[in-house]
Amino acid sequence: MLIMASCKRLLLAAVLFTSLSATAIGFTSEQLRAPFLLHIAGFTQFSGPLPAASTLQFCFLEGEDFPHAQIFRQAPDKTVQGRDVNLLTLSDISEIPDDQRCHLLFIGEERESEEVFELLNELNQNTISVGESLNFIEQGGMMAILPLQSKMKIFFNRDAYQKTQLKFSSALLKRVNFR
Repeated sequence: MLIMASCKRLLLAAVLFTSLSATAIGFTSEQLRAPFLLHIAGFTQFSGPLPAASTLQFCFLEGEDFPHAQIFRQAPDKTVQGRDVNLLTLSDISEIPDDQRCHLLFIGEERESEEVFELLNELNQNTISVGESLNFIEQGGMMAILPLQSKMKIFFNRDAYQKTQLKFSSALLKRVNFR
């Protein structure tokens, strides 16, 4: 178990500190951002106990072809903390099911709206809300993953973090930029 945790930390560090340009090596921003979502969820302690057999729900509110969700669908191993990851694609924020929560909610920049921003304070209590613009965290999103200076960087909304019931590992918090 200790070896597995160490391997996860090394993998996260490798992903977080990669300095190769996305365009120079032929990867899209989505291909680089998607693994970050898995690692962020892996370094998160969700509020309330999760049943041992429960799955984690990753919800995607993004463009019509759902580029991040498509990358996840192609991945051979979709597990976090030993739990399977279920993918849910949403065309509208109102489509989040009442009977199951999203553990991670990715919101593409083109789907940002006043309606989404109004719901973020409540969603952030038990959901990791992730966007792809600084505007997203300025409007109440928990974090954004952006390509800057040929690296992917994670920005955290300090206020949203202080109000959430989620707990993030120190290994993750050491590598984020608080705004």
